[in-house]
Amino acid sequence: MKNLLIFTGVVGVLAVASCEQHEIIPPPVPLVELNCSCDAVITGGAADTTLAYGDTCTYSSIKTIGTPGTSSARYFSNIDNEGFAEGVQLEIRALEWTDDGSNKPTLNEWQNFFNANTEPKYYPEVNDPLDAVVVRWTDKNGTVWTSDSSIVCLSDFKFNWFVQESDTTGDYMKFDATFSCTLWDPSMTTSRCLQDGHIKSAFRLD
Repeated sequence: MKNLLIFTGVVGVLAVASCEQHEIIPPPVPLVELNCSCDAVITGGAADTTLAYGDTCTYSSIKTIGTPGTSSARYFSNIDNEGFAEGVQLEIRALEWTDDGSNKPTLNEWQNFFNANTEPKYYPEVNDPLDAVVVRWTDKNGTVWTSDSSIVCLSDFKFNWFVQESDTTGDYMKFDATFSCTLWDPSMTTSRCLQDGHIKSAFRLD
């Protein structure tokens, strides 16, 4: 009888164990790899300056929503080194679309915009044309130097490739670009030449 009771107890424990629900852990969600870097040489000052940024990437946009009417957006990618004031910002503008209430273009409209603008032109900051690119360099003193259409220095810009990827944090357009341009200080009286620029980063669909 004693042996029978012990056996019954074991069976009861096994029955309870078999009813326990096991936690199902979902596989990790892959994230877009958002490494960034920017290298260039600044000439025209007292000495040449070699730029090398790559610690921090940030993404933003400025939108004008037409209700009703045409909406537009500019996209920005910033590359700098953490803890330092200096860095490079790349702006591309401007995507236009008819807004459906979401306050942003569709993914297809966004992709088409970039694929149609692989060699955008520089324009003066005071103008706001479509299909334009702006480079801004913040030097170690916090002064922001801005590109325009001047031909003081060699001027060119080319997106070598785009790759669109998405994850739980958003939709991104990764890119690789090479460029050179004239940079002006805020007073537009002193210029510098940015040469042999190479940037890898991304824009985010906001």
